[in-house]
This record gives sequence, structure tokens and C-alpha cells, in this order.
Amino acid sequence: MNTSRVLCSIAEHLGGFELNEPVQVTVRALRSEPSATVQLPGRSLPELAAELLAWADTLDNVTATARRPHWPDDEQLHLEVRGDLTDDTTVKVFGGLLNGPDVPGLGYGCRIELSWARLRAWASLSGEVAA
Repeated sequence: MNTSRVLCSIAEHLGGFELNEPVQVTVRALRSEPSATVQLPGRSLPELAAELLAWADTLDNVTATARRPHWPDDEQLHLEVRGDLTDDTTVKVFGGLLNGPDVPGLGYGCRIELSWARLRAWASLSGEVAA
């Protein structure tokens, strides 16, 4: 059963690395492409960026992106990393911020790739305004 295998993979991964507790884990148990989505709490930009970097260090073939939802009256921003667990299960790890920073080139309904340097810069912020 793919559902239990993917859930076990995520549980083993969480137990094997020092990662903060997610607020939600969702499994997509297709035979050809089983995957999981892990949602992190969006407390603040520095905390979310640091948690995503921690996850990125535990995954293979990792990419980072930022996405703005389609509705233009909302300043919500989603940050995510995608990669593979050691058993090749694909995982998306994300969190949302209600008042995320301005990201050049990121309009409503758009997704752009993020550099690791930008994520590290956001993670290093402490009480500063993000640009």
C-alpha cells in the first residue's frame, strides 16, 4: 500500500533528522509517483526560511520557490522546497506568510525559483524588515 509506505518514509525522515514538527502532512499515494506535502507553521519570515533550509539539507535534488496566490487583495506568500527522500519519495515542504516580503518578479498567481542565498538572508533576519 503506497499510503502507508509514504507515511512511514515521512515518519522515518522526521525521526532521523532534527526537524521541527509540521502542522500538516498530506500523502499522494499514486503508484507511479507517490509523494508527500509537509506544511510548516508560518510564524515569521526568518523562522520559515530557517526551517526550509533545514529541510533542504536533508533532501536530494532540492529546489526552492516562492509563490503568490491568485487573489490580488491578499499579501500572502508561500515559500517551499521540493526534493526527494532517501527512498526517492518526492516531498514538498512549504509554509505561508500573511505579510511576506516583496519579491521582484513575483506577481499574483506566479511562482519563481528562489536562490539559496536569498533563503539564507531571510533566515538571518532578526526583527529587520525583509526586502
